[in-house]
Amino acid sequence: MLSDRIKDLKKYGKFILLFIFIFCCFTFILWGVNYGDPIANYGFSYAIRRGEVPYLHFNTISTPLFAFFGTIGLFIWNNYTMFLLQQSLLVTVMFYLLEKLYGQKCYLLLAVSLILFGAQTFMPTYNFFCFFMMVVLLYLEEKYTNKDYLIGIFIGFAILSKHTFGGLLLLPSIIYYYKDKKKLLKRLIGMCIPCLLFFIYLLWNKALYRFIDLCFLGLFDFSSKNGNIFTSYFYVSMVCLGLSCYLFWKNKKDIKYLYLLLTFSVVIPLFDLSHFSLYFLSVLMMLLPYVHIKNRYTYSFVLIAVTFYLFSNLSIGMTYHPVFTTKNNHFEYILNSKKSYLRGLKEIEYIKSFKNPLILSYSKMQYDIINNYDLDYFDVFLYGNFGYHGDIKMIDKIKQMHNQIIIVDRQDYTKVTADSQFDRIIAEYAMKVSKKIDSKYGLDVYYKE
Repeated sequence: MLSDRIKDLKKYGKFILLFIFIFCCFTFILWGVNYGDPIANYGFSYAIRRGEVPYLHFNTISTPLFAFFGTIGLFIWNNYTMFLLQQSLLVTVMFYLLEKLYGQKCYLLLAVSLILFGAQTFMPTYNFFCFFMMVVLLYLEEKYTNKDYLIGIFIGFAILSKHTFGGLLLLPSIIYYYKDKKKLLKRLIGMCIPCLLFFIYLLWNKALYRFIDLCFLGLFDFSSKNGNIFTSYFYVSMVCLGLSCYLFWKNKKDIKYLYLLLTFSVVIPLFDLSHFSLYFLSVLMMLLPYVHIKNRYTYSFVLIAVTFYLFSNLSIGMTYHPVFTTKNNHFEYILNSKKSYLRGLKEIEYIKSFKNPLILSYSKMQYDIINNYDLDYFDVFLYGNFGYHGDIKMIDKIKQMHNQIIIVDRQDYTKVTADSQFDRIIAEYAMKVSKKIDSKYGLDVYYKE
């Protein structure tokens, strides 16, 4: 009896340790999860929990399965920490499946990711969630290839996680099984089940047109106004694509390689760190079958990588005098630099001194969450996130506002870099038709009659 328990501990102990490690990375080390995409993805779940409908009440340019998944934990505890706990569980389950596919050497993926990208690869975003669905599909194709309805359902889940990438994951089934019409039909039926339920949800909430506008028509705006092919990630992605194509051609009888090759679509059109890291992970997965290494060397490499990651990040992090953001509702157990936290509190109080201001800032969503406000179309204030000709639509919204206070984050507005997505066109119009009345903490305040 005792020996069985020891065996179970050895079998599952590493997954418990992995879960704790990932959660600690998100909470105490990777402060990047307190900004940008992770906050936006948490915000979508937060809004749905409050009864808001995606596309109808707030803007998102992807299918919303990850947002709905996030609400599960939020009904238990409506806090960002719960969102991170769920993400840590997803990462752990992913490595459980990867171990079933590749054995112990799958943990080399963790080691290389930590050394090159930190824990950025595993951030809680719908991109990762769709990647997770792809890993599930790899596992099913390897272990349960005859479970066609189930595979189809998970293809549907992938589409509902990120329609652009997820939709491509139907291609392997079409290409490999177009002659086996019965098998392909089962997969198509399975795929249609979750997609049909989502379609009914959109119709019921009268959000179908908004969904099409944001997630399909709006892609023309998104691709034209975002992305910079002259980044280093673009050139490295091209090299990785060449390697991926070679590995696929060499293993073209294995359907899993086509799934992994299609992950290239994740980086288009942004070619930034968070998107590239997921694609690079898929390239490493294509290489894993060619890696022959003893388990003890794998674990030694992982230990070195974890030690390096912890030491380097903790050493740097301590210089920022980290504190828990205890006064930020829903974010009480998250670390941030003391300077940023105190400045943020002053900004919140300053914003509160104005009645119902319109905030044009990357931080608007976090401000709304902290104050238990509903989300709206200004919370994701990024190029290409407002549907087809979205700038015109948002400018029309501002035209209809009267006696309106408008607050513009000066740093977000003036920052012009390859990865900057702040919609300066809308902000410029808002400032042009308004009168500047105050400025404090990097926030410029305008009044529109």
